[in-house]
Amino acid sequence: MILRNSKEVEGSKATNLKSKSEEEIEKEIDEEGRIREDPKIFDGGCPNELLKAGMEIAKNCRGLPLSVVTIAGLLERTEKQQASWKSILESLSARLIDDPQTQCMDIIQLSYMHLPNYLKACLLYFGSFLEDEDIPVSKLIRLWIAEGFIRQTVVCSLENLAENYLTDLIGRSMIAVAKKGPKGRVKSCCLHDMIRDFCLSKAKEENFFQVITRYDEPFTSFDDFDCGADFIDHYPPKPTSDISFIPHHFKLLRVLDLECINMGISFPPGIELLVQLRYLAVSGDIDFIPPSISNLRKLESFIVKGLKGKVVLPDSIWSMERLRHLHVNTHVDFNFQDDKPGNSLKLVNLVSFSLPSIARGKAANMILRRMPNLSKFECIYLESWDAYTNYNRFRVLDLLIHLESLKILYVGRALNPGELNLPWNLKKLTLSSFRLPWTHISAIGRLPNLEVLKLVSRAFEGPRWDMREVEFLGLKYLKLDSLNIVQWNASSDHLPNLQQLHLQNCKDVEEVPLAFADINTLQMIEVQSCGLTTEESVKRIGNECMEGLKIIINNKIHL
Repeated sequence: MILRNSKEVEGSKATNLKSKSEEEIEKEIDEEGRIREDPKIFDGGCPNELLKAGMEIAKNCRGLPLSVVTIAGLLERTEKQQASWKSILESLSARLIDDPQTQCMDIIQLSYMHLPNYLKACLLYFGSFLEDEDIPVSKLIRLWIAEGFIRQTVVCSLENLAENYLTDLIGRSMIAVAKKGPKGRVKSCCLHDMIRDFCLSKAKEENFFQVITRYDEPFTSFDDFDCGADFIDHYPPKPTSDISFIPHHFKLLRVLDLECINMGISFPPGIELLVQLRYLAVSGDIDFIPPSISNLRKLESFIVKGLKGKVVLPDSIWSMERLRHLHVNTHVDFNFQDDKPGNSLKLVNLVSFSLPSIARGKAANMILRRMPNLSKFECIYLESWDAYTNYNRFRVLDLLIHLESLKILYVGRALNPGELNLPWNLKKLTLSSFRLPWTHISAIGRLPNLEVLKLVSRAFEGPRWDMREVEFLGLKYLKLDSLNIVQWNASSDHLPNLQQLHLQNCKDVEEVPLAFADINTLQMIEVQSCGLTTEESVKRIGNECMEGLKIIINNKIHL
């Protein structure tokens, strides 16, 4: 079950896919409603034995863009056998209806029926999101896991398996990509209004979830009702909402998403009674989390959206052994004494941890030592009184041997040589305000698995960066933002696998090395708010490269 707020998402970047699809998808259809040859289904032309059935299937789509794309997604994952395509054609012909919208819904229904059972629940769950909502993939995956849609395997993690499920739904054209990250991974997704309508209708038909929109005491008749699979939609929300009815009426709740509701100054009472919770997100002027949070022993994702300056997490949080994701959007204090007898519990299942700031160097290190299996960590690191000893402020980072993604902004004195110890397995790194000399960048360049590097806001300082051999060999994405670099000396051998280069607010850099035109893997260079000489050098690189390199300067594409 999921409890959400139906308030319209402000500033949503999702596009109305109805109009977007009309513009983009119609390019795949000829004047008679036939699917043009598309490598999505065949690398070459359509085999002769499938051509007749394929033409009839396309004809039944009646030129509707959504129908064409949806049926193409189905055919792409159907056996390329005449019998299989004829079976789909017969299903379509049996449902042949004059009304285009009904026909489109029938095609969606057909695609749904061909989904593996493990994907059907994942698709229907999209009906619980708001219309035109831009859905963060990280949140979607945590919700799927919390609801039990993803089953553990020995091959890969729950998160990776869930990402594979999403990729499959996208490949079937049931779900659309809204945004991609630097390495091409999907960061957010969305779905066509008609597919969302189908999900809502099918969910109701199969009693998958229930939509409730009444506001004034909507659950007075539910005294003896235990719900484990309903969706509740508050409409409209109040600035501060009373949710005291939830623990009484929905004792089997697995997901409670209150992220868009201001719960006031106190942690919502009674939540500790929802012992089946796997996912909990709260928001408000909350300044501390009560020790009773540890009653939620099955909790896997805990998100705190504080609206004040600081949130104190209790000592009892270390006993929540199933916690996998802990994210707080305001300054965090941990209320614990590390030397207390018996106080050595660790969150061994925690894989992602983010918070705006963490201070008191030694205490920060002790906290991270209690999270030995972190794979993703984000924070602002604030130097404090104990940093004025000979204590190494970042020594703990290289002990996090499973860490793959690190984003850290440093506020403090300049580091000494050798203090920036980084985990060997890092794949993605973002550094801000470290003020390191470029001679120290080898500590990053030698990381064997690094694919994404973002150097932001004086991460490194100095007018000259001389790149060295045998460094950054696997780097695919590089972003330089708000640095005072002037000369950048490099050749194509220094970044042999680079795919994307982004320069932003580097107003002093004279030029991007022209030798980058020889990087065969380079796909895009984007320049934003840099000098004219930088822009001209990028244009020259574009002119010297073979077709395929995309050049973007100040949001304008240069061909």
